[in-house]
Amino acid sequence: MNQPLFGDSTVSKAVKELLYRIHDANPLSQSIYQQAAMFFSGEEQDAIASLQQQLTELQRRLNEVPKSARPKIEKRITDTQNELKDKLRLQEENRLGRIRQLKQTAKHIVEAVTGETPYETNQLTARMLGTIQLLSPTRGKNIAATNQRHKHLYKAVLALRLLDQLLADQLIKNQYVLNRGIDDSGVSFRQQIQIPLVMACLLQDIGLQHPAVKTILNGEDQSLDPYRPLSAPEREQLLEISFAQSQLYLTEGLGLDTYVGNSKAEREVYCALEEENQSFVLHLLKSAIKPEDGIGNLLKIPQVYTSVVLPSKQNYNYEHLPKVSALLKVGVEKGWYPGAIIESLLKITGYFPQGYGITYIPKDSDKRDLDRYEYAIVNGLYPPEPEAPICRQVTRNLTFNSFGINLVISAENNLYFSPAQQKLEKVSEERLREILSKLVSNFEERATTDLIPKCWYPDEYFSYQKNQNLWNRTDTIRN
Repeated sequence: MNQPLFGDSTVSKAVKELLYRIHDANPLSQSIYQQAAMFFSGEEQDAIASLQQQLTELQRRLNEVPKSARPKIEKRITDTQNELKDKLRLQEENRLGRIRQLKQTAKHIVEAVTGETPYETNQLTARMLGTIQLLSPTRGKNIAATNQRHKHLYKAVLALRLLDQLLADQLIKNQYVLNRGIDDSGVSFRQQIQIPLVMACLLQDIGLQHPAVKTILNGEDQSLDPYRPLSAPEREQLLEISFAQSQLYLTEGLGLDTYVGNSKAEREVYCALEEENQSFVLHLLKSAIKPEDGIGNLLKIPQVYTSVVLPSKQNYNYEHLPKVSALLKVGVEKGWYPGAIIESLLKITGYFPQGYGITYIPKDSDKRDLDRYEYAIVNGLYPPEPEAPICRQVTRNLTFNSFGINLVISAENNLYFSPAQQKLEKVSEERLREILSKLVSNFEERATTDLIPKCWYPDEYFSYQKNQNLWNRTDTIRN
């Protein structure tokens, strides 16, 4: 493999910035999730309650002491009132800062995956989803923790595209959404539907920052693995607390933004829209638990999909990520998810997640299979068939390159599937080892790797800046 410099392209930097703005690993950061953790800690509320209690006590004492002692107590009352006023002012400033950061981040996400045309929108979305996946580790100790932080953005972006598809398939029944529609500029649809939808996605798991949830995950003495499989009672308690606290955070930790300006008419319109948007977010959060075929599926189905492709449990197996489609279909059979909505989602994603490493058998100019496999990365939404992903060719003639074409890789030549693997079983072990030696950088360490791999791990390849431009326009051919 060529050895360009490690680093991030402009797009990768922008995606990382969004990820950090939502949920940073640094507990001292001002990310949306760290702000929620601070709110749930109760320090701010406790300080205000303490001052209010002090005032009550001072007022009581003022009525009991002789006149000569009153000036001293009155001075303490004034000082405490001023301190309380400062605390309340700071509390309001912090609240407004939280709601405005959430709204601004949601707006940024919508704009980042919205193009001038549906084709461009899908390209931008594929790029965002694929970049998140490729920035997420596939080996090591930090997989679960990183995926837990990356899930929120991935889910929000997927929810936006699912909304588009459900509208196209006429599966949206919610009148609030249908009555707004898309005006000529798309402004009202963006402000009243898309941005609140993204806000709801970002808030859906924010109750996990509550101390009671942290105790369930980490144990009273902080000795438990928070990413372990939970018992049924633990999971039920965790979900109950998180569900309630996410809603409380929306209404009390965030509340409504305030109008800035002097127009009474504009103020009334602004405040009415704020209340409508918050009500819509709250409705999405509540209905995501048991959405049946309703609007709550815009949160629930992307959440289920994301929990498979970015799992936050320790039993991680990269090879199994494409099983997400089979798991969703099983959920349909068991009555957990509406079949029509899962069908709409799989139209968008196909069976293979964006950024997944595909190993495939290439064909020669006469469309005959060659005696080797090559690497590709899934980089396109709306594949022609769900089992035939749109990919960027990463190697050619067993040599890595940064300027490959796009391929639609058929199931019969995709090594994820058994029929393609069987084709290579006729190739000698010596030849298969030769192929492996050319495609892995640490062959001696990887000599035990499957000689006919179902997939490959592209995160190392993607860590080089020159290999991160996987979504520029190029010709697409069928393999």
